[in-house]
Amino acid sequence: MIKIGNIELSSNIILAPMSGVTDLEFRRLVKRFGAGLVVSEMIASRAMIVESRQSLKKSAIMRDDATSDCVQLAGCEPNVIAEAAKMNEGVRAKIIDLNFGCPAKKVVGGLFRLGSNEG
Repeated sequence: MIKIGNIELSSNIILAPMSGVTDLEFRRLVKRFGAGLVVSEMIASRAMIVESRQSLKKSAIMRDDATSDCVQLAGCEPNVIAEAAKMNEGVRAKIIDLNFGCPAKKVVGGLFRLGSNEG
């Protein structure tokens, strides 16, 4: 089994965070089929602080299994990321995944392609 810090996963299947895909309902479904860890959609740290109701809904952790409580935060301002992480810790998130290089077009405007041969 996989262990992250002091958290041991129930299986070695991990659902990656996918913006617009891994909402709470999908995470519950995947967990029901045996995933050991499911991760929230990527959430911008600043949005988490400013628009906390909507972002907390996006990050909503699964109360039925503490080992699946993982939230992915993105950002570039250390104090903002820290504040967003503390907000999630306060609602029982066991793991905070920090994303510092998301290739999603809406995040980087397609700049991730600069290093590739694609369009």
